[in-house]
Order: sequence, then structure tokens, then C-alpha cells
Amino acid sequence: MSVAAKTAADMAAHWDGRAHLFEAAASHHRHRADWRQVLAAATGLGPLDVVDLGCGTGACAILLAGLGHRVTGIDGSAAMLAEARRAAARDGLQIDFRHSDMDRCALPDACTDLVSLRNVLWTLAHPAAALQLALRLLRPGGRVLLSDGLWRRSPDARLGALGPHLPHACGVTRAEARRWLAEAGFGDVAEWQNRFAEHPYDGMYDEPATPIAFFVLTARVGA
Repeated sequence: MSVAAKTAADMAAHWDGRAHLFEAAASHHRHRADWRQVLAAATGLGPLDVVDLGCGTGACAILLAGLGHRVTGIDGSAAMLAEARRAAARDGLQIDFRHSDMDRCALPDACTDLVSLRNVLWTLAHPAAALQLALRLLRPGGRVLLSDGLWRRSPDARLGALGPHLPHACGVTRAEARRWLAEAGFGDVAEWQNRFAEHPYDGMYDEPATPIAFFVLTARVGA
């Protein structure tokens, strides 16, 4: 099963039009120290080879590279990658950013120690297939890192015709992510979201008084 073969181009165009908005108030800037310590605890000692799928403006890729890992970032949006390259250059980091959707990323089997997907599962037509891709990319004993959340009560109208093709357009729950991990054959699941000193996100986009339920999980191949 493809990850998003029928929606990838339209999703890339959606993010191309919004890339310039992301850096102003992003969680990874407002809570950078928290994200850094959580990712350091979740990934452990490095350096590791990392593939960041759906890297966007480079939030996770830059934090992981800053921890000393060797990072390749994959994204289908050229505008988001342009922001990511600028941010990496600003921080003096060498990251291999590649313009590709997940179904065409052309990375070899067993090429990495860690696959990360941060705030990307909800954007995919088949998020469980992204974990099958991660499984293919990981070396024996490698790990996947997932972070996402329940962002809205109702799908964002700005998604337009894309919305009906995204079964998780409102977000992803921790239970769903854990189920997909189990179905893909991952084990040794660990949770890291409780290590934040304060909640890293604002309220739900269409219900601001309700905190966003988010998660940060790692799981291991064949455990």
C-alpha cells in the first residue's frame, strides 16, 4: 500500500503556500530546550543515521542534527525544504534535505538507525503505510520515533478537496499510533511526552480552551 500516492502532490502544494508561516510561532522554537532534551532522551547516545520523513521546515531534523546525529530529511514541498535549508544554515548544521514524497524517496533498505515522523501522520492518506516504509528503511534493531497529536475537532477548511482523502485530518491519537506500530511489527514502545516541563502546544485550533493531546513515542524493529 502506498503512503499517499494520490494526495502527495496536492498536499505539497498546500504546504508550499503556507511554508512561510511556520517559523514565527512554532513549538520547536518556543519550547526548543524541552524538545531538545526530550529527543535526546528518546534517541539516546549517538551519532545515529536518521531519516526524517515529512521533515517540513526541518524542526525535528535540525534538533536531531544538533544532537550530533547524521540526518537526511525528506519532504514533498519545495517551499518547506527551502525554509528547512535556511534554518539549518543559520544553525551551522549539515543536513541532507531531499525533495521527494515518501512513496518516491528511493532510499535503500536497511539504510538508517532511526526514522522520525513528527506531526506528519495526520497528513497522510495511509499513515500505517508510513510505518511499513520506516520498517523497510531501518537496520536490525533500529527505531522509529513518532510525534503527533489531536489538533482539531473538525477538519481544516483550508484543506479543501484534500480533506475527504485524509482519514486523520483532525489528528492522530496515541492509541492509534500504538496500534499502527504493533500492526507493523514494532515493539518495545516507549512514551516520552511526559518529559516536557510544560505543554509544548497551545489549545486545539478550533477549540482553544482544550489542550492538544499529543504524544512522542519510540519503538524498535522486531522487539
